[in-house]
Amino acid sequence: MKRKNNPRKPRIGFMPLAVFIALGAVMGSGSVQAADPVKVPVSPDAQVQIALSNTDPNMVVVPGDRIVAIDSAQGVFLNANDYGQTGRANGGVVLMTKQDKPFTFYVRTEGGLTVSIVGVPQKREGRIVQLLSDTPVRHREAQTWERSHPYVTTLVDLQRALLNGRVPQGFVASPVVKVPRFDGLPNDVKANAEQMWSGGGLRVYRLNVRNTGKTSVYLAERLFSGEGVRSVMIAPYGDNLMPATQTSVYVTVDNPTLGGQNDG
Repeated sequence: MKRKNNPRKPRIGFMPLAVFIALGAVMGSGSVQAADPVKVPVSPDAQVQIALSNTDPNMVVVPGDRIVAIDSAQGVFLNANDYGQTGRANGGVVLMTKQDKPFTFYVRTEGGLTVSIVGVPQKREGRIVQLLSDTPVRHREAQTWERSHPYVTTLVDLQRALLNGRVPQGFVASPVVKVPRFDGLPNDVKANAEQMWSGGGLRVYRLNVRNTGKTSVYLAERLFSGEGVRSVMIAPYGDNLMPATQTSVYVTVDNPTLGGQNDG
């Protein structure tokens, strides 16, 4: 009797409630090579020091967030009236200065992040500076989408949309931060968070999960329980993860505010 091949489908399990290219380019060998963005880790209300060009435009970006204001002393930037019109596609702003001494300015974002920056002007090519926040932000548009569905439906629709390459309304792909600790994983199972999407009251991680051992491992959603975890989807789903194989796991967790408190 011939057996039917059933395609492997994702399975979702639920957890209990609780818990740019520097603006200058280098020419060589007939090709243009762009420098990597300068990546600067930041925390809320932190101060950082950054070298900026005083001969070319610079761009400041907060990946996964949108800059809404630059506060500085009058005359520090040449394009002070353009902050609201520049960089809207990626939430960043273009900054131009002729200063020759260090100066301080403040970056404020839609997600509530405020960073103090000491700009050190230099005669150099313009650059893109990425301020990498260590705290996920919340997006109001996503929170509206989340609350327009029953809670369980929201969790299912959210993960299935991301699995199919669609980003739900208001969710933003962001740098991976604050990955939950999964104490239930066997030692031979390694989980690496490769993507993160921030929403309103929720955010989602896509984990690459590998079995580095020599025996198969029973893969269950409960292995990914942790603080704030609300649901888990294994895709494609299989009862066992064989040695030297891998799969994707989508984990949805609470997304607290910058102050660390969930506002419900």
